[in-house]
Amino acid sequence: MKHFSSALLDQMRLVSDPDADNVLKAYNGDFARLKSHMSSLVDNSTFLTDEAEKELIDLWDKLQSGRANLDQDILQKGFKFFDTHASDVMLLLGLLSLPYCYAAAKGAEVLVRSKYILENPEKRLLETAEFVFEVMKKDAFSEKGRGLIQVLEVRLMHAMIRYRIELSGQWDVAIQGNPINQEDMAGTNLSFSLIVVRGLRELGKDIPVRDAEAYINYWNQLGSLLGLEKDLQPETAKEAYLLERNIRKRHFKQSEAGEKLFSSLRNYFVKATAGSPIEGLTDAFMEKLLGQEVSKMLGLQITRLDKLALLPYTSFLKLKNTIGNQQDSYLTAMAQFNEQKSQMS
Repeated sequence: MKHFSSALLDQMRLVSDPDADNVLKAYNGDFARLKSHMSSLVDNSTFLTDEAEKELIDLWDKLQSGRANLDQDILQKGFKFFDTHASDVMLLLGLLSLPYCYAAAKGAEVLVRSKYILENPEKRLLETAEFVFEVMKKDAFSEKGRGLIQVLEVRLMHAMIRYRIELSGQWDVAIQGNPINQEDMAGTNLSFSLIVVRGLRELGKDIPVRDAEAYINYWNQLGSLLGLEKDLQPETAKEAYLLERNIRKRHFKQSEAGEKLFSSLRNYFVKATAGSPIEGLTDAFMEKLLGQEVSKMLGLQITRLDKLALLPYTSFLKLKNTIGNQQDSYLTAMAQFNEQKSQMS
């Protein structure tokens, strides 16, 4: 069984994503030119333009090889899990997964340097949702799917952030590790898998261990494509628990960066939930999902009255999820997302 020791995690803070970083160096940080060379990609089976730099072609070829080695049984179980819980999963991504990541002080310091995350949390949520919907399609990694394109874009976006931080000369690798390093990537992967499972259970969903592990292992498959080392991929619920606990103990604490990111996200949700069943309940809902300790780190403190006001809604959710929501599916959640997206534009 993997134990994810501090020695291993320390080592992994000095490793990022060499293949993606080499692409940015080959393009001298010219992201516009890089994007133009990626514009020929319409699905997983298409080729890059002949003008593309060798490093970009090499990375795309590696992703193609990775796609060929995906475990189809694990993928199908992951797709099924998402299809069963899609609407709640998408709700949890914004109210739990993202703020969970912001509690990691060193990782939050990287994110806060990307101004649009602070200034446009709506765009951040939109991009995250689009990524999840794209990679959770049943044909995401077929020849005509677009899963690999989404993965490529994420890896190069992270590489761009690292490239710019390195150029700034204002980052101490010895203290903070590489920006968006392997340990940070492992924590983010958990926020989409284990943390989502915990959130579903908090909403009253009955998630058997075998289903939780199916979803965790789906994200391991995706993690490999995203450049996450095998040593940081938990295969069982117990291993996932150990990895999350160790990362949390090492990095979760109050930070100015985390509070800024959370405040921006919170302010968006206060406005976005106006007229919805959780209008005025956003703070209490997030505190319930995150727990008191993490909430306090992010500067979120609620009153006893706030908690009481939330009780009828959470009781309804638990009743609904105990009975079982047979209407939920990928298509239902996608329709809801498209409606919300149209209202944003």
